[in-house]
Amino acid sequence: MVRTGPRAARIAAAGVALALMTTLAGPAAAAPGRADAGKLTVYVSATDGDDGNSGGRKDPFRTITAARDALAGRTSAEARGTVYIRGGGYVLDDTVRLTGPENSWVTYTAYRDEKVTVTGSHELPAEGWRRLTDLSAGTLAEPRYSSHTRLATPESREGVWVYDLGAAGIDPGTLYKNGFNWVQQPFAPELVVGGAAQTLAEYPNGNACSTTGTDCHLWGTGDKWDAETPRDLMNVDLEGRFGPERDWNFSGTTPRAQFEDKKQLLEDPGQRDTWSPQEMRRMTPSVFTVGGRALDGDRYRRWAPEAEPVVDDLGTRGLGDYTDVPVQLDPRWVEDIDNTEDETEGWLSGYFGNNYANDMVRILSWSGDRLYTKYPSMYIPQDAWTKVKVLNVLSELDTAGEYYIDRYDDNDVLYYKPEGGTVEGEVTTLQTFDKNFFLLDGTEGVTLRGLAMTGSLVSGVQLLDAVGTLIDGVDISNVSMDAIRIGRTTDTITTMPDYETVQGGHDNVVRNSYLHDLGGGGVLLGGGDRATLERGDNIAHHNEITRFSKLATYTPAGYLYGVGNSFEYNYVHDAPHMAVQIMGNDMRVNHNHFYDVVKNAGDQGVVYAGRDFTYLGNEVAYNHFEKIGGTNDALYLDDGASGVRFHHNVVDGAHSGVNFNSGHSNTANDNVFIGVKHAGHGGIYHRKGEKSLPLDNSWVLLSRFDSFLDVREGEKYSATPEHVAAWHRHYTGGKGKYADGKPITYPEITRWYVPRVTATGEDCRAADYSTTGTNGCGRAAVWDDANSVWAPSRVEIDHAVVVGDTGFVETTATFTGPTSVYNLSRWSDKVNTHAVMATSVAETGLNPDTLKFSRSGRVAEAYGTKWVDEWNRSVSTKGIGRP
Repeated sequence: MVRTGPRAARIAAAGVALALMTTLAGPAAAAPGRADAGKLTVYVSATDGDDGNSGGRKDPFRTITAARDALAGRTSAEARGTVYIRGGGYVLDDTVRLTGPENSWVTYTAYRDEKVTVTGSHELPAEGWRRLTDLSAGTLAEPRYSSHTRLATPESREGVWVYDLGAAGIDPGTLYKNGFNWVQQPFAPELVVGGAAQTLAEYPNGNACSTTGTDCHLWGTGDKWDAETPRDLMNVDLEGRFGPERDWNFSGTTPRAQFEDKKQLLEDPGQRDTWSPQEMRRMTPSVFTVGGRALDGDRYRRWAPEAEPVVDDLGTRGLGDYTDVPVQLDPRWVEDIDNTEDETEGWLSGYFGNNYANDMVRILSWSGDRLYTKYPSMYIPQDAWTKVKVLNVLSELDTAGEYYIDRYDDNDVLYYKPEGGTVEGEVTTLQTFDKNFFLLDGTEGVTLRGLAMTGSLVSGVQLLDAVGTLIDGVDISNVSMDAIRIGRTTDTITTMPDYETVQGGHDNVVRNSYLHDLGGGGVLLGGGDRATLERGDNIAHHNEITRFSKLATYTPAGYLYGVGNSFEYNYVHDAPHMAVQIMGNDMRVNHNHFYDVVKNAGDQGVVYAGRDFTYLGNEVAYNHFEKIGGTNDALYLDDGASGVRFHHNVVDGAHSGVNFNSGHSNTANDNVFIGVKHAGHGGIYHRKGEKSLPLDNSWVLLSRFDSFLDVREGEKYSATPEHVAAWHRHYTGGKGKYADGKPITYPEITRWYVPRVTATGEDCRAADYSTTGTNGCGRAAVWDDANSVWAPSRVEIDHAVVVGDTGFVETTATFTGPTSVYNLSRWSDKVNTHAVMATSVAETGLNPDTLKFSRSGRVAEAYGTKWVDEWNRSVSTKGIGRP
C-alpha cells in the first residue's frame, strides 16, 4: 500500500556531520556562557565558537541562540544590544525564536560584510553520492533500490546518481496536497545544487512557455487560454458526475460549493456552514480520458499502476436538487503495487477548473484509456481550463536538473540527473526543514541585517505582534512559502468575509533585500485595524523580488492586508502570477518596476484586489509595468473592488491597463499606456441581466460592506455604530493624504446603500424586483441611483496617454420596458475623456529609458508644460530596487 501520512523526523547519523556547516543547538542545549556584565555586544562564530565562551570577539559563541540568551532581558531602547555573526554557515534544527521585551532592542548582523548563511538544509556529503550505473547487481537487488528498474533503458539510466537518504538518517519528507483555497501544508523537499533549486521529475519538461505556449504542460481543449492544444487529458462525464454547469456554484458537488458563501440560499441554516477540509478531500476526484502526448507510446501507463479503483460511497450527497449526485466518491488506495514497474506517488499539478488558481491531485491508476486520480480539485475540472504537469515520477527523470525521492516502503533513495553528468565538485543539500529561520513574537526594535537565509519548506521570517523591526539587506531564497510574513492570516480563504490578517504589529520595515526563488510570495505586509482604520505602517521598499509563486498561486511579491501599509521602490520580475494583492485600506503601491510577471495565469492583474466595496484609499502610482503575460491587466479591480487611485503609471506591453469590474470610486488618471490591446475595460453587474438578483458573490460583498459600513441586527457580519461613525469621519475629513498630498476622501460613503425591500429590510431578490417598483427593489433604486452599491458610480479613466488606437472599452447592457443602456459613462463624465492618442512613443515626447517627457511633444502640447514638469518630478526609473 502507498504510504500517505507524515512520518516522524529522523535524527541524522553522527557520521553525516557537515564539514563547513555547524548545527545550531536548540533550547535544550547546554547553557550558554554569560556575556560580561554591562557588555551588550556579543559575537558568534560557526568555525571556532563555543557556547561555553563569554561571547567576546576573541571567544565567540557558536550559535545565534546562545548569543540571544546572553543578551536576554538586558537591552532597551536606550541600551541596544548587538550580535555580530562571523562568516560561515549555520544549519538550523529549530527556529531562532525572539520573544517579547526580553529579546527586544537587539541587532543581529553579519560582521563587517562577511557572508553569513542561515539554512535549514542539510548538506549531502560527496561521499554519499554514487552513480547508478556503478552499483553492482547485488546492491541493485537490495530492497531499497527496488524502484530503479523504472529507469528501464540504458539511456534513461545514464548520468543518474543516487543517494541513500535512509542510510544517512535524512528525512525524505512528505508530498502533501496543496493548492488554492486548501489549508496550506509544507511543500515537497527540494534538492538544491550550487545554490539553485532543482526540478522535481516532471512531464512535460520546461517552464519557459508563455501563457498560451503548449510545450510545457498537458492540456484539455485550451479554449480558456486561447491555445491550440493536443487534447492530452479530457474530463469524463462532468454533468453526470457533478450536475449541470449552470448549477455548479451551488449544487454542493465541488469543494468550492461547500463554502458558506455558496450555501446562503439553502433553506436549512444548519447546512450553511463551510465543510471541513477533511470532508472536502473526500469529494469526487477527476477522471480523464487520455489522448495526445499522454497517449503517445502509452506514456500515461508509466505514471501509475494498472487498476480500476474501488470506490466507496460514504453517503454524503449534493445539495437541494442535487442530493442524488454523489459527491463523496473517494477511491481506495491501490493495493499491492509492483514498484519495480509502477510509479507509486505521481501527481498532476496546475490548473483544473480555472486559469488563475492552481491545485494538485494524486495520480492513482489507469485502466484502458482512463487515468484515475485521488483528491478533488477545488473547482470543477473542465477541459477548457486543464493545463497541468505530471510531477514526482521516476520514469520521467530524463532531463538534467531533475530529481526524484523514492519513499515507497521506506526505500528513501534520492535519484538525480545532474548537469554535466556529475555531482563531483558541487555542494548539494536537501531541504527538509519545515520551520521559520527567525520568529519574532511581541518584540520591539529588533534588526536583522546582512544575513542570507535559505532552505525551508515554510516561510523564512515570521513577525507576530512585532513593532519597529528592521529587516535590512537580507538574502532569502529557496523557501517553499513566503520569504517574510508580517502578521498571519486567519484560517479561511481570501474570498470569505472573515478573512483577515492578525498580529501584524506596526512600523516594521523590509528594505534593501533580495528575495528570490520562492515557492510562495515575497513580503506579507499585514497590520492595522480595519474596524478603527488604525494604520499598521509596515513597509517593504527598495527590494528585488523575483522568481516567486513557483509552487502556489495568489502568493505575490507584496501582500498588503489591513490598513496603511506600503510597497514602494521595489523591482519585481519573472513570476507566473500576480505581483501585488491589496486587501485593505489606505495602502500605497508606488514607484515600483514590475517586469515579466503574470506569465502563466489568466483572469489576473499585476496589482489585484477583489470582492470588497470597502477597500478604500488605496494608491497605485508612479509605477512602471512592463511585459505583462497573457490576457492580463496592470491593475485588476475584480467583483466590486473599490476606492483605488491609479495615477502617473507607465504600462508597456499588456492586454489592458486597468480593469474596473463593477466597483465604485475608482480613478485612473494621468497614465501612459503603450502597446496595449486597450487602455482599459470595465464590467458592470448588469451584463448578466436586469433581474439577476442576488448578484454573483453578493453575500460576500454585502457581508464585508456590513462589517464596516452598515449596522444590521442579527447579521453574522455587522459593524457597530461607533465603527461606522469612525469610517465616515476618516473618509470625509480629508486627514489622510495620498503621496502627492491630495486628500483621501470618499464623502459618498455616507450615502451608500444596499437595495433592500422597504417593508422588511431584506436584500432585494429576483422575486422582489420590478422595473417601476416602489418597494425598494425597482430599477430606480437598484440600478439608477449612484449611491446604490450595485451601481458602479464615480469611476474615472481620464487624461490618458495612449500609444495605439484603443482607449477604454466599456461594457454595456441594454434593458427593456422601458429601454435603457447602461455603461460606466452613465454615472461619470470622466470616462474616455481628455486622452492623447499617438501612433508612437516618440510622438508623445516620452523617453522610454528615463520615463521623462520632453516639453515639446504631443503630451506637452495637449496637457501643458506644468503637467509635464509635475510628471517629471514624480516619475523616474532611478532608485528602484536594491541599492
